[in-house]
Amino acid sequence: MVRPPMSLRARALAARHPHVTLLGAVFAALATEPAVQFGRDDTTLLGSVVTASALGGRAAIAALCLFIAWEGQRRLELGRVLACAACLGLGWMALHLLTGVIPDQDLYFYAEDGTAFLAGDYPSSEYPTGAVLLFAVETWLGGVPPHALHAVAMVGFHLLTVCAIWSFRTPWSPWLAAFVAVWPLNAFHWEFRYDLAPTALLIVGLALAMRDRWPLAGAALGVGAALKWFPGLAFLTLTCWLLARGNNRAALGQTVGFALSFAILTLPFLAWDASSVVDAYRLQADRGLIGESVWYLAFAPFGLTALGNDVLSADARVSGSLNAAVTIAQLLLLAFVVFLATRVRAHSHAVALAALTPGVFLLTNRVFSSQFLVLLVAVWAVAAALVVGSRREQLIVGLVAAGASTANAAVHPYTPTSGWRLASVVMFVLAIGLTAWLLKRVVEPKFAPDPP
Repeated sequence: MVRPPMSLRARALAARHPHVTLLGAVFAALATEPAVQFGRDDTTLLGSVVTASALGGRAAIAALCLFIAWEGQRRLELGRVLACAACLGLGWMALHLLTGVIPDQDLYFYAEDGTAFLAGDYPSSEYPTGAVLLFAVETWLGGVPPHALHAVAMVGFHLLTVCAIWSFRTPWSPWLAAFVAVWPLNAFHWEFRYDLAPTALLIVGLALAMRDRWPLAGAALGVGAALKWFPGLAFLTLTCWLLARGNNRAALGQTVGFALSFAILTLPFLAWDASSVVDAYRLQADRGLIGESVWYLAFAPFGLTALGNDVLSADARVSGSLNAAVTIAQLLLLAFVVFLATRVRAHSHAVALAALTPGVFLLTNRVFSSQFLVLLVAVWAVAAALVVGSRREQLIVGLVAAGASTANAAVHPYTPTSGWRLASVVMFVLAIGLTAWLLKRVVEPKFAPDPP
């Protein structure tokens, strides 16, 4: 008997055991991390080449593994997907602890806020009250900086995000949840930032909204907004949709849930030190357009920016009128998305639109940070789970999201000695293009999706 080609045999094996290929993506990430860290420590051209090669290999292997798992997605199981995600998060942390990787500076900033809180002084912080409380708990239990404890906590929030995406139970959600679970190019921000916490609460709130559990949905979004305020934008979109559909009772229930949870995590600290609590919003609002934003890329060719020392997070020093114009444009885009919520009819499309609303805001924000891809990848997965119409579209969403996060990693934290602007352009083109396409699918849905 003639044996089938090896590629066909491998695909048949993947159809039976897609979790094996997910573990392949995990092992590829862990195996290439020492080379990436070597390249980061070596500031020469060789270091940049090693880092780029290791990251490229990591992305290519992970993409191949996820493609093979895509072919066998009918056999995906939540428990095993979560196990793969836990292996990646905990293995990543353990590898860094064993090799002595120094925590990112933001982890020290978190610890400073937590230490001040524990000493009885509410800190003048860039972070909302829920985040400061989280930092205080981590510092109390894990020391300064709470590297291991913070990483373990973020693994927990990551698993919660994956569960919430899976819980939408559409034909497309299991593989998209698996993609979020093991795609490794956001792992740095999982470990050293706290964006997984508000992202998890956002996705949980959307999943509850999909089940008409409106008070609980509002409560989850309120806790998320107390951690980092962008889940509040999803609450706004959902509330406008409910009001437009005449479902005033559900809108009231969601609003009460949001207000109570947000107030519980905010009002006590507001009474303690109102000025410092307000700093979390005032300090962010006072920041100007920075080099990592899409607006810098748009204005730089015309000589309208002056980025000092080529530092991505530095103020690009645009005029006050241009800063104001950018803010107005951003608010108009946000208003347009909220307006769309009053026009869509399907429940699932309203939830998809609510998922995309924070993404639209952050992509057009004059202050953009690379950790925003943690949120963006998750909301793309939710929106796609609700509006894509075929396996092919599902795969394209995954590939574009993978490309955007890979390009983002080349901007930060693995910034090359040159070429970060090109990587930033690629990231924004892919990210904005995917977001726009998903928005189009929300308002022009395909009503007869192909089976997975």
